[in-house]
Amino acid sequence: MFRSVLRLVLAAFLYSVPVAAQPQPDTEKQDIEKQFIGTWRLIGAAQKLADGTVRPSPAYGPNQLGYMIYTSDRHMCSVTVKADRPAWASAGRPTDAELKSAWDGLGSYCATWTVNAQEKSIVHHVEFDKSPNAAGSDRKRFYTFAGNRLILRIDGGGGGGNVVENTVTWERVAEPR
Repeated sequence: MFRSVLRLVLAAFLYSVPVAAQPQPDTEKQDIEKQFIGTWRLIGAAQKLADGTVRPSPAYGPNQLGYMIYTSDRHMCSVTVKADRPAWASAGRPTDAELKSAWDGLGSYCATWTVNAQEKSIVHHVEFDKSPNAAGSDRKRFYTFAGNRLILRIDGGGGGGNVVENTVTWERVAEPR
């Protein structure tokens, strides 16, 4: 009898003790990650120089087209092309000059991605790229959402020593109806 009562008291005690708090998913981070998911169309790219002036990004040029796609399983791909690339004289047999022009006007890579909500950054972990040397690298961008736009900022780099910031603006492609 004593053992039965002891078991009941022990069971009551164990069920009344709160279970250790389970780690809750970072809902803020999840909400931000959801904002990335979808298809984005390139709007423009600019460089801010040390003297405060802003110019179009030479890497993208004034006539750049592109899409960037983020998936819910944390993969992404970005493809950009110069809109004014000349068409090939023969679609199936481009000349060396035509191939070079097409290649020079293309930017593309695919990656996995992670978000750091506290510093408002996203890192693209490059799996493959137009340039084979970029595979395995990380590309960190600082993000801002403004309405249906995603602005990615890269501090410094590119365009010589006087570039302090590169900014690429993307616009969300409307959901199909």
